[in-house]
Amino acid sequence: MKKSRLIALLSALMILAAMVVVVGCGSSDDSSSGSGDFQSELITEGTLTVGSDIPYAPFEMGQAPDYTGFDIELVDDIAKRLDLDVKIEDTAFDTIFTDVAQGKFDMVASAATITPEREQQVNFSDPYFESEQALLVPPGSDITSVEDLSGKTVAAQDGTTGEAYANDETDAGQVRGFPTGAAAIAAVVNGQADAAIIDAPVAEDAASKGQAGFEIATNIPTGEYYGFAFAKNTPELLKAVNGALSDLIDDGTYEKLFKKYFNATPPASITDGTASADTGTTDEG
Repeated sequence: MKKSRLIALLSALMILAAMVVVVGCGSSDDSSSGSGDFQSELITEGTLTVGSDIPYAPFEMGQAPDYTGFDIELVDDIAKRLDLDVKIEDTAFDTIFTDVAQGKFDMVASAATITPEREQQVNFSDPYFESEQALLVPPGSDITSVEDLSGKTVAAQDGTTGEAYANDETDAGQVRGFPTGAAAIAAVVNGQADAAIIDAPVAEDAASKGQAGFEIATNIPTGEYYGFAFAKNTPELLKAVNGALSDLIDDGTYEKLFKKYFNATPPASITDGTASADTGTTDEG
């Protein structure tokens, strides 16, 4: 009787040991293949298809297929780290989030601000750029702040946070939407609008390149952060891009590109990871 019980106990222990080995092997396989899971989420195997509204200097500019800019170089570096080719598709900004949500692109790289409204439709990467808005006016204008916009005609790019700010935070008499940031600036230059509200880096880039007919009255601190946008059903691709983005920030590639395009040191909110990807605000509030 004792011998039978001993044999039964030994058999049970052997079965348990075998189960542990099988589970352990399964876990190992899962972890080793996890880095490649994003490949199945791509539209085209081996290629990162990216939607972008071009031109939007200094983030996106140039002619197909030789696009360049801060966003473009970031995407090229991320794709290289993920062993992917890059295909850039120029598209209108006011439909860009719907397009990626519907699977037209793998991701959006277009100086896109992370907002709660947009997060209802798409997922965003970790923040990669801290920004604010700028108020543009004709030279000599008596408009010096957003408080002076009452009853005025204000230009902005369609679908942007600048357009939302003009509508929601000013007393403008009319907010006129334009298809590009360049067209919004041109509206001020040509007298179609009394002022324009666009992303500060874009306004500063145009001014630094000698574009005449406008001046920056003031910057508007809006606490915005840009992120790459993804469809809700591509979580592994988002994870892979976040990993590559983190690596290029850590190894100094990000700072090198930032200095190239903005002639400045990148903010700590990006390099130290203190910006929140969920809210587009810093962790401090």
